[in-house]
Amino acid sequence: MDKMTKKIIGAFVAIIVVAAAITGVYFAMNRQAEKEAQEEEALPSSEVGKLLAKDLELKYPETPTEVLKLYWRLNRCMYNEGGISDSDFEGLLKQLRLLYDEELLAQDENSFDEMLKNFKEDKKKAGRAISSVCIVQTNDTVNVVELDGKECATIITFCLIRENDVRKQVYEKFMCRRDSQNKWKIVGWQLTTADDAAKVGVTYKKEKKK
Repeated sequence: MDKMTKKIIGAFVAIIVVAAAITGVYFAMNRQAEKEAQEEEALPSSEVGKLLAKDLELKYPETPTEVLKLYWRLNRCMYNEGGISDSDFEGLLKQLRLLYDEELLAQDENSFDEMLKNFKEDKKKAGRAISSVCIVQTNDTVNVVELDGKECATIITFCLIRENDVRKQVYEKFMCRRDSQNKWKIVGWQLTTADDAAKVGVTYKKEKKK
């Protein structure tokens, strides 16, 4: 076999190898795309279903802001969904409790049974509904400090809440703290003012009726 023939065969083999590699990558990408599409189709379509499907042990919100956004989504479903089953309601509460710091959960009044009873009574008596209008302080404005050797952050939120047909503008300040697994957990909260909220960029402008 002369040198020219060897070069031709070598080039031909190289082309086949490259083509095979490209084909392999193409089919691998197609399989991944199909898998992702199937997983997307398998996701629940309702907000309650989506929240119950979240695996917060594996994929926990990374920032205090994201923790509070999820907090309000869970509360909105628990208060607003009239036909929600008992099992789904309890499932949402379990998800909500995963956002709470151990110190908060250790209080007697915050046992699962007590929280479940209080949520149901509050929902029934107060006639409460939480609007989709909910503003959470952006993460780049959150001030993180160290207290007792742990990172802590305060986050201000705003929500429109209706109680017994009366609409209220509610500003709240939450304290979050990193736990031993570096997850931001809610330690507590209190009411705050529109002025304090405005200082960190949390403002609400009422939409004008057309």
